[in-house]
Amino acid sequence: MKKIEMIRCAVRSPRRGTDPDAQEKSLRYVPSEIFRLWRYLMESVKGFEISDVVTGVWLDEEMYTKERELYALRIPDVVMEVFFNYVRDTVIGRPVIRYFPRERFEAIVAIFLRNFSAEYIQGGTRQTLGRFIPLT
Repeated sequence: MKKIEMIRCAVRSPRRGTDPDAQEKSLRYVPSEIFRLWRYLMESVKGFEISDVVTGVWLDEEMYTKERELYALRIPDVVMEVFFNYVRDTVIGRPVIRYFPRERFEAIVAIFLRNFSAEYIQGGTRQTLGRFIPLT
C-alpha cells in the first residue's frame, strides 16, 4: 500500500505558437518532495509554463479502497504510476518513477519511454493504478 504527497499542475509547452498540439495545457503529477526542483527545471531551463498548482495525495488502488470514505467529498483523478530500474550510468541502476493520467495513458507513456533506451530498462516496467486526491 502506498500514499504519496503529490502536486498536480498544468503544463504548457514553450512551442505552443508553432505546434497546434502544444496549445493545450496537459496535466502532470509530481511528488511534492521534488516539485520545487522539477518546476525550476521545467520553467527556467526548458521554458514550459506551469499553472493551476493543486496539492494532494496519490494512493495506490488498495490504499484508496481502504480510505475511500475519508475522501468521499473529493473527486479523484485516476493516475498510473510507472516504475522501472534504469541501469545505464551505474551498476545497480536508478529507479525511475513517474505518474500519468489514466486517460490517454498508453500514448503518454509511449512518448515518455522514448527518453530511455529499452536495453537499459532492467526487468521491464511496472504499472500501478492509483488515485490523486486534491486536498486544496
